[in-house]
Amino acid sequence: MEKTEILSKIKEVEQKVEEDIKSAEEEKRKVILEAKEKAREIISNAEKEAEKIKNEIIEKAKVEIEKEKESIREKRLKEINDVVSKGKSRIDEAVDFLYQEFVGSI
Repeated sequence: MEKTEILSKIKEVEQKVEEDIKSAEEEKRKVILEAKEKAREIISNAEKEAEKIKNEIIEKAKVEIEKEKESIREKRLKEINDVVSKGKSRIDEAVDFLYQEFVGSI
């Protein structure tokens, strides 16, 4: 093999190596871009899921709060009604007492 042939072969190999390097770098950039896009998609989906879960938790809490408020309201209303009933039942006693006191003072 002549010197010029050897030099030509070396140049061909160098050129091939440079093309392979460029191709590998392009593939690397492509893979990195795809990975970044996939990461953005995963983050976006996770944020959407977190928002959904947060809203579910808030709604459940609101339902529980409403139940508790209704329970307290019912308990207080019963207490008020008991006091009113007790007061009404004692009206006759109070009237009798006042009548007796009035009659006794005359």
